[in-house]
Amino acid sequence: MGQVFASLFSKKPACDIYVDIENAKPSEREEKTYGEVKEVLVDNEKVMKLIVDYKGCQKLCQQAMQEPSPETERAAFEGLLKTIDSIQKIHLHSKALGDAAKLLLQALGRDDTKQTLEDQQALVKQFGDMLVFVVDFDQKRLECPQLSNDFAFYRRLLPKFPKHPDLKVKAEEASSMALFTAKSFPMISALSSATSECMDSNDQVLPMIGTMANACYNMLSKKSFEKGETNLFLAKAMTGAIVLYDNVSDSGVFVRSSHVQIKDAIKLLKKDFSDSPYLLNAIRYFTKHFRNDCPSNIQALFD
Repeated sequence: MGQVFASLFSKKPACDIYVDIENAKPSEREEKTYGEVKEVLVDNEKVMKLIVDYKGCQKLCQQAMQEPSPETERAAFEGLLKTIDSIQKIHLHSKALGDAAKLLLQALGRDDTKQTLEDQQALVKQFGDMLVFVVDFDQKRLECPQLSNDFAFYRRLLPKFPKHPDLKVKAEEASSMALFTAKSFPMISALSSATSECMDSNDQVLPMIGTMANACYNMLSKKSFEKGETNLFLAKAMTGAIVLYDNVSDSGVFVRSSHVQIKDAIKLLKKDFSDSPYLLNAIRYFTKHFRNDCPSNIQALFD
């Protein structure tokens, strides 16, 4: 199915870009980047399952804190070993996702946005997949506050069991994972960090992200597709692009100089995706500038 990506920069006229999202195949030019990115994205489903199925170790941890003894602490530590394995896999995937994002952003962040996106349709689809994943994952992460507590208690107990036979995450790696586990939206943070690195050497990255958000909005507003699944994909990709743009832009996504049609996007999500309120919540809570720098007329749209 042919799909239209409209490149809308502020008040400039739309520039229609046709991308066959559902059937896009990598061209010879795309093959190398596409293959490397695919190796990362193929694990998205497994990593999503880890956060969805995360049960934690709350009872054993509480018992060890309330009745500390070698026995209760060992029971808690051994229970935590299973959860830490999941957390480690999530952390490693976030780093791989960041590396994959750099490949995509460098390939898509070119001077001629229209021609670049038309010529690299398979990479555009992969960028959409990445944005959808980070929105979905971090929504589930918000529903799993116990993860941070589990990891903090694991680090607390770790010095007491440095030679446990099932130990995989040792003190040094645990230290590097601590900041990651403390974040409420870790995948968006990982993607933002990778994007910021690309922007240091490529000033076309930010406009391209704005183009992605506006393209999704344009297709949704025109009701270009009948499938609910396709429309939800576009809504999530648009939301992810808006959040990413705000996190890497000095002035943010809510100002007039932003490349993004932010008011229109918010109104569309509120009207057409009221059964998916987490999309508006992502814009409200995952962005850097909403609380202090968002104009009151835009904030009012969320009421």
